[in-house]
Amino acid sequence: MLFLYFRIGDEGFAMAIDRIAEIVPLTELKKVRQAPLGVAGSFEYRGRYVPVVDLCALELGRPARSRLSTRIVVVRHPHDETTLLGLIAEKATEMLRLDPAEFAPFAQGPHGLVQRIELEDLLPASLLAAIGSQPASPS
Repeated sequence: MLFLYFRIGDEGFAMAIDRIAEIVPLTELKKVRQAPLGVAGSFEYRGRYVPVVDLCALELGRPARSRLSTRIVVVRHPHDETTLLGLIAEKATEMLRLDPAEFAPFAQGPHGLVQRIELEDLLPASLLAAIGSQPASPS
């Protein structure tokens, strides 16, 4: 199975690519007034605005470092496949081919141990619910 490898701080994670729509370079975000806690802003993606969550800010209390390997991972919402969400992830430039059974809960990755993670494990349920109720296009 194919996974995207990325980091949050010093920890390595792997997300199955079946939920990923695209991985795009880090771009300037538009601030969203009254956005749910954890939403760093939004950007225009293929004609619609997509909310973006900074995983480092959410998990570590600091924004992701702005580097060439920091990317926005555009994913499909787990409760609504038509709703997209961006995740700012550091070092999101490598793919791993691993058997899901290798994660117990860690597998050997390119830079040490890697934990398999699902979107529901990364984001609080309240944030997923709030993002799922956001309009997908500008008003």
